[in-house]
Amino acid sequence: MHQNHKLTISAHSRLHLTLLAMHNGEYRINGGLGFAIADPSCELICSNAADFAINDQRTIPLVGTELERLVTLLQTEQRRCDFTVAIEIAINGNMRPHSGFGSGSAITLACLEALHRLNGSAPSPNELVAASGRGGTSGVGIHSYFSGGCVFDLGRSVDNNAHAPSHQVTASRPLLLDQLPMSDWEIGVCIPLTIPHKSQAEERDFFARICPLPAGAVYETLYHSLFGLYAAIREADRTTFCRALRAVQACAWKNAERLEYGKALIEIEQALYANGAEAVGMSSLGPSLFFLADNVAEIVNQMRLTRPDCDWLLTRPANYGRKLTDA
Repeated sequence: MHQNHKLTISAHSRLHLTLLAMHNGEYRINGGLGFAIADPSCELICSNAADFAINDQRTIPLVGTELERLVTLLQTEQRRCDFTVAIEIAINGNMRPHSGFGSGSAITLACLEALHRLNGSAPSPNELVAASGRGGTSGVGIHSYFSGGCVFDLGRSVDNNAHAPSHQVTASRPLLLDQLPMSDWEIGVCIPLTIPHKSQAEERDFFARICPLPAGAVYETLYHSLFGLYAAIREADRTTFCRALRAVQACAWKNAERLEYGKALIEIEQALYANGAEAVGMSSLGPSLFFLADNVAEIVNQMRLTRPDCDWLLTRPANYGRKLTDA
């Protein structure tokens, strides 16, 4: 193998609309619905090396313990596959960690894929997902990484494991119900800069406090998600999608996630509606918001003036997965 071989992987964010069966389910638990977006994104420049090294050059980088866990994961995979080459990785881009964009799954999968390819291996998506340990709670991020679009999954079979965030779940992967392209809708993204994101410990505490939900609350979320959001995506019906997105925000699980940020987040949402947003959602456990409207670009420009304490992006769904470029 060439000594200076390089591989660049460009990966996109995903918006996670809601988790579903967060009760003591009879059949399955968890399940989720979401879709990939073009921006924010991240770029990993990977090259072969004698030892593993990850340099996160983003404005908000992964902390030391997170980088150490990622290196440990790569070392484990190197030993498992008997690879001779380690890799150096530089991470760039505007995909912030712990902000609701699925950066943990995207970066973990990209690092593993780079390790394989720089060692002459062409792993399947299933092999990379298994090695990553990601996606135990929702399959949106692990599927959208490879092929983009909208992902609806049915969670995993009921077992003895409690509800928990993906980084803590090592059970079987969720069952994919459908993966389909998104319409080319304009979407605004708001990343609050002064609202602290949740740490992994805080995420675990949130799941422990809120779950299990009453069964009736879960049935309500599932109705709005399946007959509202999913059907509207299938029929390219933005008006119904927005109605259902608003309804999901008031359902028990998403409302509990939103309440974690209190007044600070609600004020941003209210400003978006006052400026003409048709529907505002929070991605995953936030704190990032996204919105749809007839005039998304105008609203983004207005909010940049009135709320400079947030990053504002204009984006669209991404019906494609990560891009690999050999250098």
